[in-house]
Amino acid sequence: MEIPAREYLFGSIFLLSNILQALGDGYLEEITLKQWLLLIMIHVMDKDRPSVTEVADFMGSTRQNVRKMLEVLEGKGFVELSPNPLDRRTLSVALTSKTEQFFVRFQSKGDAFLDRLFAGILPEDLEATRRTVEALFENMERMGEEHV
Repeated sequence: MEIPAREYLFGSIFLLSNILQALGDGYLEEITLKQWLLLIMIHVMDKDRPSVTEVADFMGSTRQNVRKMLEVLEGKGFVELSPNPLDRRTLSVALTSKTEQFFVRFQSKGDAFLDRLFAGILPEDLEATRRTVEALFENMERMGEEHV
């Protein structure tokens, strides 16, 4: 049975996510793939001490989900959570030196993982996929705005 492309891609996104998480969790030491992604996202934000809410918004996740992951990462020494001096009700997040050391230590291992994951895929196919994923993000953002 031939599955139409849209339906195939829709289902495959979920399957890829699950398989990638299982592979990544076995590949990394100390933290899960989702925790690693959270650390990367905070790093990419390039903002000194973003709030938990800002991080959640940036990731497209709930504040509660991000807060739980951050509390685990704080317990492992990867982040520091502290009240914002301007608004004590807001928690600020800072990456620790342990996170920076982790990034350095796993850079080559992460590169090797990506090399294996994308092996045999032509650069023009990667670019086409990137454009498709970017369009999906834009469409989902519009869909989210319509429901607010």
